[in-house]
Amino acid sequence: MMWPLGTSSSHSPAWTSLLLTGTLLTFSTWSASSELLSSVSLDPLTEGANAHLPVPRSLDRVLATSWFRGHEVRPEAMIFSPEGLPGPGHTGRETLDTQGSLIIRNVTTLDAGSYTVVLETSRGRRSATEQIPIKATYDGVQLVTFPGNRQGILRSELNYSVILQWAALITPEPVLRWTFNGRPRGTGERLIIHRLSMKDLGTYLCLAKNSERVYLSQPVTIMLPQADVEPTEPAPISQKPPLSLSGGSAIALIVAASVAGLVLVGSMLFTFIQKLRYLPSLPPIHSASTRHRALSAARLKPSQQPYPREHKIHSERMT
Repeated sequence: MMWPLGTSSSHSPAWTSLLLTGTLLTFSTWSASSELLSSVSLDPLTEGANAHLPVPRSLDRVLATSWFRGHEVRPEAMIFSPEGLPGPGHTGRETLDTQGSLIIRNVTTLDAGSYTVVLETSRGRRSATEQIPIKATYDGVQLVTFPGNRQGILRSELNYSVILQWAALITPEPVLRWTFNGRPRGTGERLIIHRLSMKDLGTYLCLAKNSERVYLSQPVTIMLPQADVEPTEPAPISQKPPLSLSGGSAIALIVAASVAGLVLVGSMLFTFIQKLRYLPSLPPIHSASTRHRALSAARLKPSQQPYPREHKIHSERMT
């Protein structure tokens, strides 16, 4: 069962993811032996128009329809799955009508090329390829690139193949020439770099010249991939950054601080010694027994005072 993009369905987000994963795995293992229907080519479109790719007629009953970019059935190129779910090749401008036909709004030269439709019928899978040609109406024609580019920047690893292609239709048919950094670099509608090297990095441009005028493509610059670095928040800038010293200035500051500390300690010691010199002398400290005897002698009467030994001997001699 299928439904146009944007209509509601009964699948939850988890079931939707599961269905899409299963569909991609199914098509990745699909055999190329399915019966092919006749290919369809549309009339040339101008940029900004809407493209309508109808489902090819089939005598068998069509059960489901899926669409792919390119002429091969590849999971990464899926636009819509058989369940009507958008795939990796969906850009947001594609929808399905009630018959399963593909509608692309506001086409550009990047939409030019092949589209493959796969029909799930009662007798198995069948596929057909349809073409969208687009006329160039002004300068700045966008190039079709592999790998894809973003805003004119194509990033690729070294030693990989890179393809640049002019996909716009111009009448009368022009002669296509390529330039690399302003110098000639081949002719034809497709420029292939088989093994990308450092000397191939730069800006490419295609010139289309016919009997009426010259058309220029938008430039494509090939660069190496950027390193995956997690963004970090910038540190706040202080209005008054701290003073930082190094080398001889730091050593001189340390020596000056040490000398100032020694001078301060010396002045404190000198002041303390000077204060000790001017303190009054303290009376001698006697022991407790000496003070006790002195107080006892002061309390005795004169008759009770002990006589010295010499006075006692003199008295005995007189008697």
